[in-house]
Amino acid sequence: MKKRKTKISIGYVRFECLGGFQEKFISDLIKENIQLFEIKQEKGKLSALAYPKDYEFIARTAVKNKVRIKAEERRGIYFFLRRYRKRWGLIVGGFCGLALILIMSQFVWDIRVSGNVTVSENEILNVLQKEGLSPGVGKFSFDTRICELSTENAIEELSWISVEREGSRVYVKVGEAVRNEEPDIPVDTPCNIIADCEGQLISAIVHRGKLMTNVGSGVRKGQVLVSGTVNDNGGHIVYVHSDGEFIIRTEQTEKFYLPFKTNERIETGEKLYNSYFMIGGFSFPIPWESCAAPESDHSYNEETYNISFFGLNTPFKIRKGTYTCYSSEEVTYTNRDLTERLEEEKENFEKNFLSDAKIISADKTFSTDESGMTLTVKYMLDKSFGEKQRISITYDQNT
Repeated sequence: MKKRKTKISIGYVRFECLGGFQEKFISDLIKENIQLFEIKQEKGKLSALAYPKDYEFIARTAVKNKVRIKAEERRGIYFFLRRYRKRWGLIVGGFCGLALILIMSQFVWDIRVSGNVTVSENEILNVLQKEGLSPGVGKFSFDTRICELSTENAIEELSWISVEREGSRVYVKVGEAVRNEEPDIPVDTPCNIIADCEGQLISAIVHRGKLMTNVGSGVRKGQVLVSGTVNDNGGHIVYVHSDGEFIIRTEQTEKFYLPFKTNERIETGEKLYNSYFMIGGFSFPIPWESCAAPESDHSYNEETYNISFFGLNTPFKIRKGTYTCYSSEEVTYTNRDLTERLEEEKENFEKNFLSDAKIISADKTFSTDESGMTLTVKYMLDKSFGEKQRISITYDQNT
């Protein structure tokens, strides 16, 4: 049964017959090689399936044999296409759409970069564009091997790159070189640890070498904290690579200054736009958003947006540039204004330069003169310190 249905899946007509000479009706159809499927006859009623092209002949044969025939069901591609047989626009549009898809599939519309961390995607795409690879170019108009070699040579941070075509999309996979910074003094080189600032030693953990001062003692800049010259258990002098962790309590004074009057760059609120419609490597200015750069002081910012259709990215983009205009105005600050701004500068300094230290105290002093205000801060800090210094070893050639 299923096998017969498959044969007529392109289209079939299910019909029923009542009365008349049904046996002769079937015999006449068989003589004319008319194929019928799923023939059923019960209680004077006959039903069957036939090809659409044969149904007109079946109906005429039924009339000759005084059989009343009725089409109960019409199914299949044949009837679907027949419904639109007079709508040539749909057929032509379908062929044009198919041709457009075939043509568009011969171009690159999407480039995806992966594996980059420190190297920006734009930097990689700019190099590839110089070698002929960009959205909108022919799928086979560029050499993937040349693109790979050129990008590796142009960007030192890349250790390898792979350019692969997949349909209208190109996948660019990169690997960045891992640069392990070598220490200033190799671990197998003998060295001392010296103080790189003055203060009071409050903590010392020596991993290798000999501590030359006591915890709680004051140290001066350049003083040897840990010596790499030690005695082994046999009474011999050996040289080692000193290592350890040290914390010093030290004082540090910083000054922050701001004038009462200053010229500041202030936005005027005027903005001008330059927009372009982009396809592949071509850009077309949008007339209603096109202008020349202003003569006054300004900044320029540019962004590119993908045009999507029902959530799907298209090869078209909009590049929008914005000119923001500024003017220079003289601003006069009060004592209170400068105090708040100096406090902000102090906080920013502590975040950027004292984040690794523990601030024990910070004594603040404000002073003013005719031109501005100064904030002086005396810090008491606990911080890590110590600098490694090579040990120069000389050998007596006479020994």
